[in-house]
Amino acid sequence: MPTINLSKQHSKSPSEIHALTEQLAQLLQQKFQIKPQRNNDTLTFKRLDMTGKLCLLPNEVVVTIKTGLLTGALTPVIEAELKQTLDKYLT
Repeated sequence: MPTINLSKQHSKSPSEIHALTEQLAQLLQQKFQIKPQRNNDTLTFKRLDMTGKLCLLPNEVVVTIKTGLLTGALTPVIEAELKQTLDKYLT
């Protein structure tokens, strides 16, 4: 199974991280029809052929996504979209 592992440093405050968690949850739902489960500042999601976790830590965001046979071919596209989104929200 292809895996996407991304991390990005940031200097956001805890309240900004909380707001960002909400924005990213909405983005996942709108763009990828994924309804993530939220536990504090961690989003986990499961979709047919794809599972993942997004952890918003005090100084870093860590994303791990496992794609399966059907979505494996889209792994580079998904990774590029995630990098672009993280840059947008964390810069």
